[in-house]
Amino acid sequence: MALKDNRKRARSEAEKEARMQAILAAARDMIGESGFDGVTMAGLARRAGLAKGTLYLYVRTKEELFLALFVAAMEDFLVRFEAEARAETLVEDLTRLAREVPLFLPLYARLTAVIEVAVSGAALFAAKRRIGALSARFIAHLARLSGADEGRAAEVGQALMLTMQGAAQFDITARRPQ
Repeated sequence: MALKDNRKRARSEAEKEARMQAILAAARDMIGESGFDGVTMAGLARRAGLAKGTLYLYVRTKEELFLALFVAAMEDFLVRFEAEARAETLVEDLTRLAREVPLFLPLYARLTAVIEVAVSGAALFAAKRRIGALSARFIAHLARLSGADEGRAAEVGQALMLTMQGAAQFDITARRPQ
């Protein structure tokens, strides 16, 4: 998905955000077509309608790209969790949402072993801050659903997230995009 007039410099924050969203959409398409290993920065720049140098202003490496995709997938997961999860069907809802949000589980499986170890400090720190804020929202909603106090919800929430990550790592061999 290329932006209209994509050769023009993105100056405003809205233009920069639109360009980043176009990059992420192009990356999702590439992963869907040829797996994680099929994503190249040159191919992504072409697909997004950008010069390769412009792409590097937004993401410096494939792993940084995958981290941005994970944060976006986690945001999508959380928005749906807040809208759809019910106390009576919490486990089923979590499982369903984790599977339905595109790339959430495959990226989660790669997060600590592949992605985070290859991302620079500043980019990793910014992503971790965003993930921390999303996790806090997840825990707050979990507390509302379960009626548990925030401390107990934090313990359960962390256990659930770790369980999802472990399940994703286990499941990755069955349905892994290359």
